[in-house]
Amino acid sequence: MEKLIYFWKGYIKIRIRGEQTERFLNLCKGRNICVRKLLRHPDGELTGIIAIRDFFLLGPLHRKTRVRIHIVEKHGMPFFFYRSKKRKAFFLGILLWIGLFIFLSGHIWNIHVEGNRRCSTQEILDFLEEQGVAHGISRKKVNCGRIAEALREEYPEMTWVSVKMEGTSLSLEIREGILSEKKEEGTQNAFSLAAEKDGKIVKMITRAGVPLFHVGEVCKKGDILVSGELELKNDSQEVYQYQYVKADADIYIQYKQAYYHEVPLAYQAEVFTGKEKRGVFFRAGNWCMAFGEKAEKGFERSIEYHPFQVTESFFLPVSYGKIIRKEYKKTARKYTGQEAKLLSWEILQAYEKKLMEKGVQISANNVKIEVDHETCISKGSLEIIEKTGREVPIERREQPEERTTEND
Repeated sequence: MEKLIYFWKGYIKIRIRGEQTERFLNLCKGRNICVRKLLRHPDGELTGIIAIRDFFLLGPLHRKTRVRIHIVEKHGMPFFFYRSKKRKAFFLGILLWIGLFIFLSGHIWNIHVEGNRRCSTQEILDFLEEQGVAHGISRKKVNCGRIAEALREEYPEMTWVSVKMEGTSLSLEIREGILSEKKEEGTQNAFSLAAEKDGKIVKMITRAGVPLFHVGEVCKKGDILVSGELELKNDSQEVYQYQYVKADADIYIQYKQAYYHEVPLAYQAEVFTGKEKRGVFFRAGNWCMAFGEKAEKGFERSIEYHPFQVTESFFLPVSYGKIIRKEYKKTARKYTGQEAKLLSWEILQAYEKKLMEKGVQISANNVKIEVDHETCISKGSLEIIEKTGREVPIERREQPEERTTEND
C-alpha cells in the first residue's frame, strides 16, 4: 500500500554528497522528512528515495550543511503525466476506458439461477426476458421484489424465491414444493377436485369440501374425489341450503405404469484416434468470431468458455474460449449379456429419477430384464404413488324452497 501511495504522489531518487551528510540526515529526521532506501556507497556518497513534497523542503537544510544534492531518477504518476502531456489520444483512450468501465458496472451481465428442478433455467430466463429483465439491463431498472413476486405468480410450484444483485450479477435462488395445480389464488369461484388417473387412494387429507372417496377405494379418471358443494340440513335432516367452497385436499393415488425398453446388443462405438484440432473464439455481446472452427463429420467438439471477470461478481459481456475437436471412428461392437443388463438397469434408474423429480413416489418395481440373442428387453410395470386432484367447476343447484310447519 505504501508503494502504491508513493507511486501515485511521485518520488525522486537523489544522490547526496558532502562532509556533513550525517548532520543533513539528522536535520531531515528532526523535520519529519523521510528518506527511504538509504544507501551509503564506498566513496561516501548517499542515495535514497524521497517524496516530491519533501524534496522541496530540503532547501534550508542544503544551505545549512552545504551538501550537494543531485536528482538521479524521477518516478510516479506526476512525472508520467508530464512526459505524456502531448499524447492526447492516450489520455482520451483512458477516459473512454473509464467511461466504459462505469457504464458496464451499472448493468447486469450475468443472471444465475439455482435451486430449480421442475422449471428449466432457460424457461425461467425466457420468462424474465418477457418481464424486461435480460442480460444488459440497467441495475436501476431491476426491482428484486417485483421479480420474485412475478416468478411466484407464474410458477405456483415455487414456494420460495430470493433475488439479489451482487455487482453485475443477478442471483436467483429458488425452492420448489409439491403443490396442486391451482388457477388463481385470488379467485372466488368454487370448485371440486377430480381424479386425473385411474388408481387406488392410499392417502387423503381433506381441509375443505366433502370427500366422496376414502382411503383404500379405487377411483377412475374424472371421478369427483372431494366435492365443493356443502349440504346444510335442518333437524329433520332435510337440505335447506347449498353452499359452495373451494375444495382443498391432499390426495395420493397408487397406480401401475407400464415400462418397456429395448437395448440392442450390437452397437456402433465411437473410438477416438487421438487426433485433435484446436481453435479459439471471441464473443462480445451477441457478436462472435471463431478461428479454426470448421464443421466436419467424424469429430466431437468441446468448448472451454472463459468470461472476462473484473471481480467475483463483476462480469463483462466479453468472453473467449478454446474449441477442441477430437477425431473418432465408429466401430461395430457388441454388448455382453452382463453389460447389456447393467446398461438397461442404469436406463431404468434414470427414468425413475426423472419421475421422482416430478414429485412422484415409486412404491414397487416389477420390471424384469431379459437378454436374448440380439436384444436386452426391460419389461414390466412400476407402482407409482402420485398426488392428484384436478380442479373442476361445480354445477350449482337451485336452492330448496323454505318449508313451514303449521301447528293445529
